[in-house]
Amino acid sequence: MPYETELTEDFMGVVHHGSGVVTGEEILRGSLALSQLVQNTENFHYEFVDLSEATGIRITEEHLQEIVTTDRMTGFFRPHAVVVVVAPDDRLFAVAKRWEKLVSPLGWNIHVSRARSEAWHWLEENFDPEATELAGHGPRR
Repeated sequence: MPYETELTEDFMGVVHHGSGVVTGEEILRGSLALSQLVQNTENFHYEFVDLSEATGIRITEEHLQEIVTTDRMTGFFRPHAVVVVVAPDDRLFAVAKRWEKLVSPLGWNIHVSRARSEAWHWLEENFDPEATELAGHGPRR
């Protein structure tokens, strides 16, 4: 499967990894999995979408709208989430920027990058696990 979703060891984040041609259906499944996780736990405050090994994307406007709808549900439970998308390919980058614009009303701290190393650095600078603990949004692990 070219799009996989994994939990971080500290349970503070979710990492999606896409390779080959990623589909809107795969991304939607990953979004639904995250939405279910945040409804059942106080963990998972950041999302890292790594498309650095993706060679293309097949996504319809309907899939994009379903992903945004799912993200709105997730946003209800995580209004201060941090989301990073790595998309070096021009088409992937354009889709990521379009998604970013569509979910901007959620108030998430979002960064779309073309470079994986820069994206991890940005995440380290912009995600503070202690702030989520102090705000009562879950244990620090």
